[in-house]
Amino acid sequence: MSLSRGDPTRAVPWNRAIVAVACLLLAACASGEPKGSPAEPARAAVDWFNTTYTVTCDGVVPRGFQATVVKGSARASAVATRPPHYDHYDVRVTATTSGDVDGDGAPDAVVLLECSPQPSNGIVQEALVFSSTGRPLGDLPSPRTLQGDAPLPPQYDPAGLSVEDGEIVAAMTAYGPDDSHASGPSVPLTVRWRFDGQDFVLVSP
Repeated sequence: MSLSRGDPTRAVPWNRAIVAVACLLLAACASGEPKGSPAEPARAAVDWFNTTYTVTCDGVVPRGFQATVVKGSARASAVATRPPHYDHYDVRVTATTSGDVDGDGAPDAVVLLECSPQPSNGIVQEALVFSSTGRPLGDLPSPRTLQGDAPLPPQYDPAGLSVEDGEIVAAMTAYGPDDSHASGPSVPLTVRWRFDGQDFVLVSP
């Protein structure tokens, strides 16, 4: 005799199979991460006074070189037989600030460096920008791009570096008509840059 679909001798195996599948699904869900837990651990904060930078010395060394600062200072060796024929470079972190520059809601970092090629009596500045994960976003345009007809480019005021409303704001001092290298710059200047996704674009002045 054939069995009908309502026969309990057939219903028991199907019910057991359904229960078994449900249990497997519940076990898989239970083994997952709790709801709301982060997908990966947060990146540790970078100590910008004790890390390694790729520095160009504001274009003096176009290919750049590695400078590992300890307590904010580094001395990087150079190959004196190759252009630009310096023995070494003294690098110093003079200021850092943070704020959302790339628009992802997380604080990025702006680091102001001084670089002095040796032997020389010259000091140049460059500002490097890093994302919240530590990835380089780029360099701010050289102060030389703001020089105009002045004898020397303006200088950053380390105390005047900040991030406001997504823009990097830098207080600087420019050289006036009566200023010289010996006297230093005397004209106050505030410059703002905004990140366009690839480069830093001058907003003002």
